[in-house]
Amino acid sequence: MVDKPDVDDLEKNPWIDWAAKIQAIAQNGLTFSRDEFDLERYHQLQAIAHDMTALLTGAPTEKVKNFFLPDHGYATPKIDLRGGVFLDNKILLVKERADGGWALPGGWGDVCEPPAYGVEREIVEESGYSAKVIKLVALRDTQRHPYCPRSPYHIYKLIFLCELTGGAPKENIEISDIGFFDVDDLPELSRGRTLPEDIRLLFEHKKNHELPTVFD
Repeated sequence: MVDKPDVDDLEKNPWIDWAAKIQAIAQNGLTFSRDEFDLERYHQLQAIAHDMTALLTGAPTEKVKNFFLPDHGYATPKIDLRGGVFLDNKILLVKERADGGWALPGGWGDVCEPPAYGVEREIVEESGYSAKVIKLVALRDTQRHPYCPRSPYHIYKLIFLCELTGGAPKENIEISDIGFFDVDDLPELSRGRTLPEDIRLLFEHKKNHELPTVFD
C-alpha cells in the first residue's frame, strides 16, 4: 500500500506535472483524431494519466476520472478571478467553508463573461459587498507559484484591484465569515486560492496605481 504524499511532496513532485501533460495530450488526441487505433491509444494514455494522478494524490481512480470527465475539447488552462477590495487600508477576505482558510473573494471565470465583470460578480456573491474593478494587478500561472494543494487543472489566476462601492457582509453556502484585515495581521489563508504575496502585491498597487501589471 502506498502512503498518501503530503502537500510539500506534491508541490515539488514533477510527476504531478507529467500526469497533467499526459492527460492534456490524451484529451487533445481524443478531440481531433478520427483514426480508431489512435483513439484507442489516446484512451489508454488517458487511463494512465488518471491512474498516475490517483496514485500521487491518494484519491480513488474513479474520483479522478469523474473530475476530468466534464473537460472536453482542446485542453487549455482554467481562469481563476480574484479581487482586492479595501476599507480603511484593510483588505477584504472571505473564509472558505471547504477548508476553513481565508481568501480573496473570487472564483472561476464564466463563459461569455468579461473577466472584470466576473470578478465584480464574485465579490458580491461571496461577500455581499459590491466593488468596481480599477486595474489588473497580476496574471499568474499557478504552477509557477507555491499555491497548495496543487489543482489537477492548469490555472491562470487574474488578480484585480477593486474599489468598494457599497453592500454589507453576507455569508452563503460557500463562505462562513467575512472581514477586512491588515496586511501585517492576516488570518490563516486558503493557500490554494490566495497567497500572502498576492495580498502584499495588492497593497502595493493600492498605494501606486501606476505600477505595471505583473505577469508570468
